[in-house]
Amino acid sequence: MTDTQKLRVAAIGVGSLGRHHARNYAELSREGRVEFVGTCDANPETAKRVAADNECSSFTDWQELLGKVDVVSIATPTETHCEIACAFLERGVHTLVEKPIASNLEDADKMIAAANASGAKLMVGQLERFNPAMVALRPLVTKPLYFEIHRVSPFPNRSLDVDVVLDVMIHDLDAVQWLVGEDVRVSSIHAVGIPIISDKVDAANARIEFENGAVANITASRVGTEKVRKT
Repeated sequence: MTDTQKLRVAAIGVGSLGRHHARNYAELSREGRVEFVGTCDANPETAKRVAADNECSSFTDWQELLGKVDVVSIATPTETHCEIACAFLERGVHTLVEKPIASNLEDADKMIAAANASGAKLMVGQLERFNPAMVALRPLVTKPLYFEIHRVSPFPNRSLDVDVVLDVMIHDLDAVQWLVGEDVRVSSIHAVGIPIISDKVDAANARIEFENGAVANITASRVGTEKVRKT
């Protein structure tokens, strides 16, 4: 690809989160910055609806996009991330995967290895790092000592393939590590979690101590009566 050619992009999985990826790609396409190849979703109606909203083609099989794109976003169920991402990464396609990267470390390591082998970029959608408040806070809080974080929401009826830690708490875990310092190691973790509605943990609390003395107490629940976020 030359400097004058546009990156060819696609959004795979265009439900609750993926439709936002599609909208942003469409905006970039209208600005002439990328070529939006299309949306892809296992549900044909969803794929077509989001494609129509964003003036692009629709696909129902992600493999149809192999060889047609330079960049993909993947917002499919977590258990499918590894297979889909590795297929594109192995072909040198830059890949943005919604959080969590995978449901287990083995799959995450496979994805990282595929990216390293091909030189393609792999990024996980940890959006809190781009939250304007967090961006402004980071240079001001150089040595944080204590975090008290509560993230509660009503039962979502989606993203139930993973527990509340990988679905919700992961945002705060990443943000805390980012603020404390990515090179600062964890010294101890005391955590509890219980399934309440689903067969996976729906409410959890973790007390995390770092080697530099910082402490984080994080609570996450997806079975609340209202949406609450306190930091």
